Amino acid sequence: MTKKWGFAVVAVLAAAGVVMVSGFTSSVPPYVSAAQDRVESYLSYSFGPQHCSSNKQQSGEWDILCITQDGSSQFAYSVNDASDKAYGFTLTALNDRARQTQNVDLLTYLEIKSL
Repeated sequence: MTKKWGFAVVAVLAAAGVVMVSGFTSSVPPYVSAAQDRVESYLSYSFGPQHCSSNKQQSGEWDILCITQDGSSQFAYSVNDASDKAYGFTLTALNDRARQTQNVDLLTYLEIKSL
């Protein structure tokens, strides 16, 4: 019985270690992850299933690109940290399709800016 408990403790500690290490080694800031998750959800609500990814530019800014599942539309946004905002980030539309989302359904709550 004690060997089973020992194995269980080792397994739990190993899992906790993996979670901690993955949290510390994640190269995407939390505000970018939050923005990507929310944008993907809101776009999916209005335009169907999406796949979104984030990319760090050479300038240090982060961009989010979302593509509809059928590949018919792409939405490109720049995301910035904004701890004073309700969601903790601000978005700027980078292409025409993204600019058209400023006043659509749930996306209006994100207060998307234009260039």
